[in-house]
Amino acid sequence: MGDLILYGSAEEISKVLKETGYRFPNLKAKYIVRSRSHYGKLKEIGRIADRDQIEAREMLLEVQGLGMKEASHFLRNMGYLDLAIIDRHILRFFSDYLEDRKISSRKRYLELESVLRGIASALDLPVGVLDLYIWYLKTGKIAK
Repeated sequence: MGDLILYGSAEEISKVLKETGYRFPNLKAKYIVRSRSHYGKLKEIGRIADRDQIEAREMLLEVQGLGMKEASHFLRNMGYLDLAIIDRHILRFFSDYLEDRKISSRKRYLELESVLRGIASALDLPVGVLDLYIWYLKTGKIAK
């Protein structure tokens, strides 16, 4: 995408996303353009994440188009491991143990993350390492 990510119009970004087969390119392009106002805050979010990853995730949730999973994933890509990325693969892991396997709300996401935290704590692992291992078990891949 090059400089389009910073300077391109929603239409230009959408076109590139379509060419690469991205799902929902028009919506994603709009979110990218709207999120530019948060660009200068990334260093601050990194500094906050050094001391409190939950607070940093809350700040990322202010960006339209980012939910709990995406904000956690963003921080993971920055090297932080104290948050869980709960996606369909992690839910599949829970399928034998939980009746309700949907993430219908922020509260539900935090409940599932808490369960993973408990397991990770018992194993003396960061929750981010545990969810990556579960993801690997369910997909057979380490990188997306």
